[in-house]
Amino acid sequence: MPERRQALGTVVRAPDATDIDDVVELLTVASAYDNRPQLRRMLAAGAEGDTSRVWVAEREGVVVGAAALTEMPSLPGSVSARIAVRESERGQGLGTALADEVVAAVDARTGSGAVTCGLRDDLPRGRLFAERYGLAVTNHNIGWSIDLCQSEEDLQKHLVRHTDRAAVRLRRADVDTESALVMAVASRCVIGFPVPFGTGRNVDMRSALNAVPRDATVFLAESDEEAGGPPRGLAVMAPGAGGTVWHTVFTGVDPDHRRRGVGSALKAAVLMEARRAGARVVTALSDEANEPITRLNRAIGMERTVGYWSLARALDAGAGTG
Repeated sequence: MPERRQALGTVVRAPDATDIDDVVELLTVASAYDNRPQLRRMLAAGAEGDTSRVWVAEREGVVVGAAALTEMPSLPGSVSARIAVRESERGQGLGTALADEVVAAVDARTGSGAVTCGLRDDLPRGRLFAERYGLAVTNHNIGWSIDLCQSEEDLQKHLVRHTDRAAVRLRRADVDTESALVMAVASRCVIGFPVPFGTGRNVDMRSALNAVPRDATVFLAESDEEAGGPPRGLAVMAPGAGGTVWHTVFTGVDPDHRRRGVGSALKAAVLMEARRAGARVVTALSDEANEPITRLNRAIGMERTVGYWSLARALDAGAGTG
């Protein structure tokens, strides 16, 4: 073990089953929204195969830091790096000790791609830390939140008004039996969207769909005027921990049907579904370069909250040593 870590009295090691709760809580701290279920699945996948690497920093029997390096199937060749240290332990080199492990694992990779990091935009020290390792900001995603203070009756009226205006009907999709349809619609809806992490790579929509939370609700906006025609947009939403906060994972409209109120109808459906499920708050994230979504979120009464920076560094083809 390097002398610096010995001086800190810290051990950096692979986690065991008793560490999972600590790792999930630590890595959630740096996320722009509560993604505990996804983190747990990621950790489970790492235990079962080679899709991720996880480390913990332990001092006197207490986990005080964690790091993870995760494959990103939706962006082939890319890996996501996450590092978090308990607030009371920061500034003592623990982040650097964990980063040493992540860097060694990244350097051992072969092929082209990118190492990425999504970091809350209210953590400037974390951003500076990532930039020390050559990552640069590629995108900024705005955080949004709305308190569901309206009655269910008012939300229903709001939903009817927007679906009538957009001439669409909304229905829940069965992701298990309609995955091909959902994937086709999503592929159309991301046309013109900012590229995630500035990678310049096409998003693998099948992998992105597989990453959708299992308890998510998917709405399709279908035409009231064209029976049997392709859906004009979709929205994906999922409950957070506790169920009182729901998160809008994705809202998109086919480019041939934008500026016709379809997005407003989908947003209204999200609010109505969350309200019926007992949620008190709905959150969302959107790239600040996506001005139509920014206008739409403001129009429905959402307010800006914590967002996140996307950072990335290209990996050199053939640079791996292992």
